[in-house]
Formats: sequence, structure tokens, C-alpha cells
Amino acid sequence: MAGKKKLSGRALRREAERAAEKLGRDREKLASLEPGGAPERPIEIRSASEVDVIARSMPCSRCGAPVRLDEHLAETIGITRFRIARLSCSMCGARRSVYFRIALALPN
Repeated sequence: MAGKKKLSGRALRREAERAAEKLGRDREKLASLEPGGAPERPIEIRSASEVDVIARSMPCSRCGAPVRLDEHLAETIGITRFRIARLSCSMCGARRSVYFRIALALPN
């Protein structure tokens, strides 16, 4: 009866790296389905000043490390005006866009 071949240290590291890469891709896919992950699911805010605060508080979708806000811009997609925060991770370098929509306050 032949047993499974014992993997070398290098093979074990490569296997762990592949598993970590796959987990990172899966976490990014999940983040795109959360609020703010796509224009179809923007985060509702009352003021544009909230974008920076909320975006900086979000962890990296890939590794969980703190992110850096690279850019905050206003963009129209279709007929809807969005605020978009472009984030990058200081640890793994992953980039992400988070979408916000300013909710109109209704008069009393």
C-alpha cells in the first residue's frame, strides 16, 4: 500500500500561498456583493463629507489590513450621481472602489 508522498518545505509554502491567494479572491468577490461594492448597491449617506470617514474605516477586502484613501470623486453612472472612494491596501496592495449615493433629505 503506497502512502501519500511527503511534501517538501517549498511545496508546502507554495500550497499555502495558493490557498491564501484563492481565499483573497473569494473575499474580494464577497466584498463586491456587500453595500458599496458596486453601483447597484451604493452606501446611502447624507453628506459627501461622510465618504472619507466611512471609506477609511473599511478594512482591506483581501487581507483585512487598514486601507489608504487614494481618491474621492463624483461620477455619474447612467442618471445617478455617485461618490466613489478609490482605496488601496498598504499591506497587500489590493485596490477597491466603494460606491456611495447621497440620499436626498425630504422636507418636513
